[in-house]
Amino acid sequence: MARPDPQLLVTWTVVARMGSINAAADALGLTQPAVSNQLRRLQEWLGEPLYRRHGRGVTPTAVGKRLLRVALQIETALADAETLQSDVRGLIQGSLLLVASQTNAEFLLLRAMAVFQKRYPMITVRLQSGNSEEARRRVDVADLAFVEDVVRPEKTPGLMAGTLIETDIRILLSVDHPLAKRGPDTPVALNELGGISVVWREPGSGTRDRVEAAFRQAGLEPEIRYEFSAGAAVREAVRCGLGVGFVSALSPTPPDLCTRPLAPRIVQTLSVIYQGPLSRPGEEFLAVLEEMRQGGAFAVPS
Repeated sequence: MARPDPQLLVTWTVVARMGSINAAADALGLTQPAVSNQLRRLQEWLGEPLYRRHGRGVTPTAVGKRLLRVALQIETALADAETLQSDVRGLIQGSLLLVASQTNAEFLLLRAMAVFQKRYPMITVRLQSGNSEEARRRVDVADLAFVEDVVRPEKTPGLMAGTLIETDIRILLSVDHPLAKRGPDTPVALNELGGISVVWREPGSGTRDRVEAAFRQAGLEPEIRYEFSAGAAVREAVRCGLGVGFVSALSPTPPDLCTRPLAPRIVQTLSVIYQGPLSRPGEEFLAVLEEMRQGGAFAVPS
């Protein structure tokens, strides 16, 4: 044989460790002739004796000791493989509860869920979306919560956090709005919005929180006349002429609407938070997100 059967090496580790072929046979659940036959095959492959017999058992030769060091590495690798198999089998069934802001749910998590379900089809995944404040409140009951904020976990004992992506918030306009007549990369200054009707998300929305903070920093007090609890409703309100809105740069724009950057830039950070220790399905879902992030799946559309 060109390469030894790994089982022959495992058998040799047991024999060498116990110093007895009979004792090794009992430990391996084999007969003594079966163990002796495996050792004979291994010696024939090596071309040197592995052990010397004595009255109470066997003692490894110098070559046998050298092979033992290699065989112990094989034994460890096989044990690691068995552990991995156990972990994977443990993921065949289970459940995963995700709570998320709408931006996370619509533009990041659905794609990640599709990848995850192909990999672990027997795991039940539930995604509940609302706004960032609602997601943050449910971090104790969810496996993973996704919010539109920079999270500082040191303020909450046991809380873990990580950044998924950083993007911008843009102004959403109907294509016939006067501000839409400028170039697509020409920013709209916040102080240009004085007297212009704005369509807002509901309180607790991460997008609204960031835009309101930017208005305050600019010394502006926005008028709040229209509030909606979903991004789709904001888009429809803008389409109907109720005002301008604010959306993530991740959001695809319908052909009858358009977006423009803002000045100053309003940064939007999408983050994941959870209470440790994380469940195995939760760990694997985070691994899928990281694979997709490194692969550019969450790149902001130009």
